[in-house]
Amino acid sequence: METRDTVFLVVMVLSSFLLSFEWLRRFEYKSTNPLIILSVMVLVGTLAVMLISVNNRLQELENKMEAKDRTLKVNMENTETKIEERMNELSSKVDNAVYEFNRRKYH
Repeated sequence: METRDTVFLVVMVLSSFLLSFEWLRRFEYKSTNPLIILSVMVLVGTLAVMLISVNNRLQELENKMEAKDRTLKVNMENTETKIEERMNELSSKVDNAVYEFNRRKYH
């Protein structure tokens, strides 16, 4: 977990504490209920951790896709090189065969 994620998590939990505390103060009876405030803080904290987890999973998937993309590019380049070499060999064999055919035909 990055420092930025930790800071966001703390800010979210503190803001949920302040929001729920101020919201509950508006009522006349039992203005501060710690259970409600704690529940809201746990809910927001869990939500923040879930978002961070989803972000980490997406980052892992992106890294895997980039690695596969690099591997695919390398394989394509190797295949291209092999095909080019084989085409050059085949071209030289055909040229030699045509040369031999012409040599036998006219001599």
